[in-house]
Amino acid sequence: MLDLAFFLKFFEWILFVIWVVFWSYWLILAYRTRSPVKRRQSSLFPILPIIAMVIWILLTAVLPGLLFLRIVPDEIVIALAGTAVTLVGLGFAIWARLHLGTNWSGQPMIKVDHKLVRTGPYKIVRNPIYTGILVAFAGTALVIGEFWAVITIFIILIVFFVKIRMEEKFLLEEFGESYNQYKKDVKALIPYIL
Repeated sequence: MLDLAFFLKFFEWILFVIWVVFWSYWLILAYRTRSPVKRRQSSLFPILPIIAMVIWILLTAVLPGLLFLRIVPDEIVIALAGTAVTLVGLGFAIWARLHLGTNWSGQPMIKVDHKLVRTGPYKIVRNPIYTGILVAFAGTALVIGEFWAVITIFIILIVFFVKIRMEEKFLLEEFGESYNQYKKDVKALIPYIL
């Protein structure tokens, strides 16, 4: 008979495959929806992943034993729920990405003929791709169940907040009062809250 540890490892492998498929699809979309750039962010943007990695390395040095502490119970129901939450989050991010079309870019920039999108998932939150990815990481953290997975969510959240500030600067310069009104009408990451 198969034991609980086998099923939990199985869910971790399923999530690994889901994330690989998601990022592969994301890269294909990025390639297929390229469009001319009007204005690009300075060279500061590539520093964000480096900052996140430095934070992660410092945490590993300071809290080595604590990082791998299991903080979520080992239960199949939790693994199923975490997998479902991951799929919902990634589905929301993909919906937002498809809805954004050629306006999307991996770094803060304004494209030629850039439009302020306020429909679909952008009616719910201003940054639905980030919301979806954060929800997906939360679901994955439930399945993994270790403290490092939860900390990773917070590191990603910090990176997203910095990136949102960079993007909003561009959007304010490009769309002015229209974007200011959008900021008043729709929250950044969590509907009605944040």
